[in-house]
Amino acid sequence: MSVEEKPVDESEENKEKKEDKAISIQFPLILLRTKRGLDILNKLASLKPIKNLGTASLILFPIIGAIGFVLISYSAAITLQSTMIREFVRSSGPLVNLMIPGLNPYVPVIYGWLALVVAMVVHEGSHGVMARFFNMRVKSSGIILFLILPIGAFVDIDEEEVKKAPARNSARVMAAGPISNLTVAIASLICLMLVVGSMNPVAEGVGVTGVYEKLPADNAGLKPADMIIAINNQNIRSGSDVRSIINTLKPGDTVSLRTLHEGKEVDRTVILGASENSSTPIMGFEAMDYGTISGVLKNYQEIRVASPLLYLFLPTFTMGQWQVPYSDMMHQFYTSPLGSYTYAVANSLFWLWFVNFNLAVFNALPLYPLDGGQAVRAALESHGKSKGWKEKTAKRLVTVISLMILALLLVTIVMPYILG
Repeated sequence: MSVEEKPVDESEENKEKKEDKAISIQFPLILLRTKRGLDILNKLASLKPIKNLGTASLILFPIIGAIGFVLISYSAAITLQSTMIREFVRSSGPLVNLMIPGLNPYVPVIYGWLALVVAMVVHEGSHGVMARFFNMRVKSSGIILFLILPIGAFVDIDEEEVKKAPARNSARVMAAGPISNLTVAIASLICLMLVVGSMNPVAEGVGVTGVYEKLPADNAGLKPADMIIAINNQNIRSGSDVRSIINTLKPGDTVSLRTLHEGKEVDRTVILGASENSSTPIMGFEAMDYGTISGVLKNYQEIRVASPLLYLFLPTFTMGQWQVPYSDMMHQFYTSPLGSYTYAVANSLFWLWFVNFNLAVFNALPLYPLDGGQAVRAALESHGKSKGWKEKTAKRLVTVISLMILALLLVTIVMPYILG
């Protein structure tokens, strides 16, 4: 009795070998595959909360997609209406539209990469976990490197199994990534709000925001981020307090400053200079009133409906330096129970919140081939079968929706350079 052997499809065999390779190079990207990642996905898929995540994803996914559509429509509208916005986009360059640390001028390298890697791992991992929950095949998983720099993760789900699955199941798989990103974003935002809520001004005084070179304040060793508490033993809280004291003196007079430098009180002596073409005495520094310092923090700490919107304001914007309590400049004037770690913790949490939120909203858009677009297509195809639609009707509807959203995106990216 002979057994006829089934011929092996060489292309399929090569495909399987490629999937099993531990390292794949697609220059400049390097894909590191590991079976351990698949084991982790299987273990997570067996947890009871995964079913609840899938159910919640179905409910929240279209809401997040609608929010994304509103935000993009609003961005397109203000781009067309506002000369200032178009000027900002032009001055920032086209890379401002990419959430890539080091290329986007406003996304810091360290905090940006940390947030991006976490967001990608959460996003892709959630797709894989939900796929395994429904027993869909995950062909491979691993880490993506840009040269030697980790930039995210990947989970390669069998597309044929996703297409064959019921629409509700495939929609859950697509929704799991954005909703998990949203969960991380909200958790990070809550933690950030708690950190900011614990902050207080380091002292009552004026915060030094700049020191002019070779003028008296610089010669006396005053530094940006110092806080001046008193001048000639008189407590000060504003620039007008400083001027009222200095105006009673003349160039060449000596004044004493009580300052706070890196958390320690330091006494300094300044010999007043004279401004050009004037006998008015000067010290040569710029400062921020205590009222402004406490007001910026109070603005973030007050609980209002619009409070979370403040946390969409980038601390790396020029105006952000003056309006965000954890910016490079402003954080020097505050303290918290976290001490010297406050700045690093706050910025890590901010970028985790900001990157995950944007990734969730963008991927939930009904723009094919994003997660939202694939979910909408699956839902329309399922609905179309029950209504007797023609085979390509659902695909054409998704194409029209995708082109509309793509047009709105192009308005925000291209129009600033066309309209001027």
